[in-house]
Parts: sequence; C-alpha cells; structure tokens
Amino acid sequence: MNINLVYIAVLFVLCYIGQNESKKKWRICCGKYKQRRGPFGDNNMKQKSLYRYRDNNTNMVNYLQDWRYIQWQRIKDVFLKVDRKDFVYDMPYQDIPKHLGFCSWTSSPHTIAHILDLCYLNLHRGAKVLEIGSGSGYLATLMAHLVGPTGHVTGLEHMMDIAIESIANISTNHIDLIANETIEIIHKDGRNGHEEGGPYDCIIASCAFPEWPTHLEDQLKNGGRLVVPVGREGELQNLTIMDKLLLGTKYWFVEEPCSFEPIMANEEEQIKRFEENKHFVTITDNLTTTTFKMDSNWIKSEYANDLSYYRR
Repeated sequence: MNINLVYIAVLFVLCYIGQNESKKKWRICCGKYKQRRGPFGDNNMKQKSLYRYRDNNTNMVNYLQDWRYIQWQRIKDVFLKVDRKDFVYDMPYQDIPKHLGFCSWTSSPHTIAHILDLCYLNLHRGAKVLEIGSGSGYLATLMAHLVGPTGHVTGLEHMMDIAIESIANISTNHIDLIANETIEIIHKDGRNGHEEGGPYDCIIASCAFPEWPTHLEDQLKNGGRLVVPVGREGELQNLTIMDKLLLGTKYWFVEEPCSFEPIMANEEEQIKRFEENKHFVTITDNLTTTTFKMDSNWIKSEYANDLSYYRR
C-alpha cells in the first residue's frame, strides 16, 4: 500500500513538472515568456555584464542577445544595421538612458529591445506604426527597417528642437528612409495620436499617460497592438498592452512596472518642467554616467581573474 502511494506521488510530481514545462514552451512560442537568465546565472555576474564597457554597436547587440532582450533574428539584424551612436553621442553603447534636453530622455537599449519584442508580430513588412514621443528617432528608425519600404512609421514629437535633431540623426546613415517616406517625424502634440495616418498595426507610446488613452484604440486596426506606459508622475507606472483582436474584441494585460517621462501638452509646459527640474536632471544624467564608470572600474578589480568575458 505504501509503495503504491509512493508511485502515485512520483507520478503526480512528474506530471506537474511536465505541465509547467509545456506551459513554459508555449509562452516562449507566443513571445510571452522572458527568460532573462544570461550566461552567468547570478546577480553579481549579471551586474558585471551590465557595466562592461562596450566600444561598438556589435558588442551592445551581443549583450542584449546574451540576456534574452533580443529573441528574434530580424530584431538583431536591425539593431546591427542601426548604430546607436548616430542618435546618442555620450556613451552610446552602454545600457543606460540618456538625456536629450528639456527633460526628454532616450530609453536604454534593453527597454527598446523589449518593446520591439512585445510588438514583433505587428512589425511585419508593410505595417503602419505610430510612435508617440519619438525623441532621438532611434526606435522609429529600428521599426522603419522592420516594416520595410512598403511600411510606414510615423513619429510624433512636440519639441521642435528635438524633432529637428531626430531628423538629422536619421539622415546620418538612413536618409533613404526619409527619401522613400518609410519614416516620418511630425512636430505635434501626441496626446491625441495621429488619426490622419491611421489605422495602425501598432501604436507605441514612449512617454507615460496618466490614464489609459481609450481614444487611441480607435486608431488601431483589428489585429493591432497598443503599448502604453500608464501612471501619474511620482506614482508607479505599468507598461500596459492592449490587443485589438480580429473581430474587434479588446484584450488588456500589464507587462511589467516601468519608468517613463510623463507626456506633456506643449513645448511651453515641457520647458517649464525643465526649468523647474534642470538641476535635478543634470545631476541625474551626470550621476548615471559617473555611477556607470565607478561600477565599471569596481567590476574590473572585483573580477580581475575573470576578464575573458569582460573583454569579449
């Protein structure tokens, strides 16, 4: 009797493990499972990988792939094609956000890779995409290469200086995207989207809305995806996703907590915010860079016997 109970218990455990593995494989196939465990397997070594100095775009892409932020070959190819130094001038290959001016920031590479991974199925050839808060133009350029010459990416940026600079950034090595009208940067308040260019296969907000923007749902195609950071300034934000299914049914889910700059109404409001916080912004940007360099030097000394990967 006791032996039979043992057999039943073992069988139950094996079935439970098998069921979890099946679910895990299914979530990987659907792009919903993110296994972030990299080549080391512990937090100290992951920190070492994060702060490893990278002097070229290929090393940055390899880092993103090592940590499973890049999980598709097409996404890796466009990351290799678009050099981040064309859009970020100070320490472009490090996995940190950088200040563009006027309280506008460009997201860290792993954040951008994660967003592309979430929208991968909607960034197919010929897709129409809208980015609200296009900033430096880096994400818009990556998406333009994904959707190809038959697709179209519209970037909305309400700061004139940043919009002009982003066009210059794109023109450095990707002027064909502008000439062929694959990418378009518009100086405009993005809070209401851009209905004239819709409907879209994918809408991405690179800034946080205080509440869920229901008005953007109508600018999305059936089968499209809407990705928006939601949360008021000073409160917890959530990267929220809405899928508009083929029959028009809507499905929401929260991907993860996040931190984005709040969306602003106009240039005057943005400049006022910058004037009120410019000392904090400058200190934060400098502190990010300084902390990176300090941690990088600490890791070099802490892991002096294991620099083979560090120099990779």
